[in-house]
Amino acid sequence: MKKNVLIKGILLLILLALLTVGFAGCTGGVIDSPTGTVYIVLSGPYLYDLYTDDYLYFNNVSRGTYKLNLVPTGNHLFEAVHYLYLDWGYDRAYQYIHSGANYVYLYP
Repeated sequence: MKKNVLIKGILLLILLALLTVGFAGCTGGVIDSPTGTVYIVLSGPYLYDLYTDDYLYFNNVSRGTYKLNLVPTGNHLFEAVHYLYLDWGYDRAYQYIHSGANYVYLYP
C-alpha cells in the first residue's frame, strides 16, 4: 500500500512539473528593450570623428552615410568633429531615436 502511495505521489509531482512548464512556457525571463537603427548622414569637406553620446563610433570618415545598429530608444546626442581641430568643422544633433530606421543629418 505504501508503494502505491509513493508511486502516485511521484507521478503527481511529474504531472505538476510538466503542467507548470507547459503553462509558463520557456521565456527565460528576458525582456528585450526596444532599439532602433540610426543612419548618420554626414556632409562636409573634411575628415571627421563621429560620436554618439560622447562615445567615438567612427574615426576619420568623410562625407557619407554611416549605420549604427541596436541603438536604444530615447534621446541621444550625435556629433561630428573635425579629426584634427574643432574649429575646422563641428555639428551636433540631439534627437529622439525610436524603433525602426532613424536618420540624423550632420552638416559640419
